[in-house]
Amino acid sequence: MRNAAKPSLVVALPLAFAGGALGTSLRVAAHWLGDALHVGPWISTLCVNVVASFIAGFLGRLLLGHLTRQQALAVEVVDPYEAQAHRNAMLLITGFCGGLSTFSALGLELHDLIRSQHVLESTIAAALSVVIGLLAAWSGLWLGMRLNRHR
Repeated sequence: MRNAAKPSLVVALPLAFAGGALGTSLRVAAHWLGDALHVGPWISTLCVNVVASFIAGFLGRLLLGHLTRQQALAVEVVDPYEAQAHRNAMLLITGFCGGLSTFSALGLELHDLIRSQHVLESTIAAALSVVIGLLAAWSGLWLGMRLNRHR
């Protein structure tokens, strides 16, 4: 059984696709800007991942933070606000933030740094990605909770 508020696959796929296209486009633009500013590729990746982490935390808590885990998993008729919140989450969190962020590029960039004998820079980049990414997500969650009128 599925949660009645969550969009069906027929609705979820186009939403995730549209959000992902926009997020991916912004990621490409960020990498282009990083190249134009002559910064390392991992710095552009760090920036888009931190922004995506903040947005995902913020929107996740803002859109769906009023639900308890039990309510989110319940199979029952839901109000229109909750159904719309799930569609917005699919578009913005799964699609946009998923397209904007890129763990796979980070892994390749760290590998390239190690192969070119920049082990310290690779270690710093990995540590910054994890620490700043978590801080951004937690900050987004905190702000979203503060602004969520339904908690």
